Amino acid sequence: MKKQLIRTILTLFLISFSYLTFAQSGKATLILKDSTRINGFGEISGISSIVSIKFKNDSLKWRSYKSKEVIGIDILENDYYRQFRYKYKDEDKFPEILEIVSIDSLSLYVRTYSGSVLTNSFVNEPININGIDNPQTIELDNGQKINISNRPRNSYTEINFPRYSYYVGFGESDQVEHLYTKGLPFAKSFKKSMKQYFKNCPSLIDKVENKEFKNDELWKILDYYNRNCLNVKSE
Repeated sequence: MKKQLIRTILTLFLISFSYLTFAQSGKATLILKDSTRINGFGEISGISSIVSIKFKNDSLKWRSYKSKEVIGIDILENDYYRQFRYKYKDEDKFPEILEIVSIDSLSLYVRTYSGSVLTNSFVNEPININGIDNPQTIELDNGQKINISNRPRNSYTEINFPRYSYYVGFGESDQVEHLYTKGLPFAKSFKKSMKQYFKNCPSLIDKVENKEFKNDELWKILDYYNRNCLNVKSE
């Protein structure tokens, strides 16, 4: 009886997520598959994981754009462009829209589920990490070079979101893996998630165990991992 009650509660909880709306709109730049950028007004909206990009400008009427047409969209908020990109999560057949938190050797993305506009979910300012202001280039194992000096490294402010999920991927790859979800009953704990993914970095795990890193500081964890646990060449 107890197990049945738990299943019922969990089912109702998960069903409730399907009614959570996702909305973000404003002055925007649409990025096409050929990397062409079009300025105008954009919107990301939908229900739960069924989210779409809508866009218009002086010559384009409002319409929805699918992942086969666009890479993503940048939407202006608080004088800073939030960057949303289509990514394939854990090799799923269809991509979903994730927001960039940081681009690096191992990059960090977030998927937020909210009943309202996502304003202030992130402090939309680039973060200066370790006092690095000058251009910096990292080289991945495949020889690809990425300039990270002007990439977003966004601080984040928690404001009562029922759920948000973090994903990681190498460089700017279209493929990402689930790292950690907060706000979902019976989900893997923060410590367990970090230990599993970053098991090749004992010093990072020690910091998690000692509470030097917390579950609302994922960008710090990624930065530490990239600087101390990956073979990254800097110029």
